Amino acid sequence: MNFLKRLGFGSTRDAQIGGGRRAVLRTLLENRDGMTADDIAARLSITRSAVHQQIVGLERDGLVARKALARRKGRPSHVFSISEDGIHEFPKRYDWFSALLLGVLSERLGEGDLRNELDALGKKIGGQLRLQLAGPDSDVSAADLARAMSDLGYVARAAHSKSGGEEIQAFNCVYHHLAAEHPEVCEFDLALIEAATGRRPEHTECMVRGGGSCRFKFRRG
Repeated sequence: MNFLKRLGFGSTRDAQIGGGRRAVLRTLLENRDGMTADDIAARLSITRSAVHQQIVGLERDGLVARKALARRKGRPSHVFSISEDGIHEFPKRYDWFSALLLGVLSERLGEGDLRNELDALGKKIGGQLRLQLAGPDSDVSAADLARAMSDLGYVARAAHSKSGGEEIQAFNCVYHHLAAEHPEVCEFDLALIEAATGRRPEHTECMVRGGGSCRFKFRRG
């Protein structure tokens, strides 16, 4: 178990979905072609009414979809199947896989070259954001970039720093565990912000290093 925890398998989101919902969703996960309410009830040894109660909530939340069938006498007119959102309710191990990849790249390239690669990747994504948000001849404002970063999960906002000048403050590191193991990852954020805004920020506070948020401060002028 300790070995699995080190690999990121200590707990699963499956356990968080909730009793009856989880059971129905897992049954549909294992039967991708869809199942009738009677099929689900028989598989789980529960009543059809209990299945219906769970299906109503799962459909409402977009985790289960209803698929119409050609009507045949005496047969159900639809089946239920798990949706893409429903599939994503089950564990995904992106952090674990990304950490393995970065570990291999770090060994092969060395820390300096890995930083350079992350810098280049950040500049590429930042350049794409600049084109989308401001156009080829303009830089993205701190406020617009903060909104775009929030859409990516950073929960960010633009503000004026206490010492003067603008800054972007992010309250969620979207790869916190990864950055804790490979601090070079922060180079990606810095390069992305620079490419989008045309200004190189100073990383004045970092959650991985114990800060309450990540602050990217721009110099005056």
